[in-house]
Amino acid sequence: MLQYKGYVGIFEFEEKNNLFHGKVFNINDLVTFQGKSAKAVQEAFEDAVDEHIAWCKKYRNKKEKHHTLSKETGGGG
Repeated sequence: MLQYKGYVGIFEFEEKNNLFHGKVFNINDLVTFQGKSAKAVQEAFEDAVDEHIAWCKKYRNKKEKHHTLSKETGGGG
């Protein structure tokens, strides 16, 4: 699990393509990312979050609220 600016990313490794791929978990929109290493997937996740925030500000005139995770779901929020 990845965290950045209150957003949570989940990912898995796809052995066939030797690639990590994931999505931002705690928002309503579908925002995905991928990378070939742990560092690359973290950077791709952060870039995806930043791009999503910028898109929301431009087209929705606000930042989309992310859902916080409760202690029951493992988020400690």
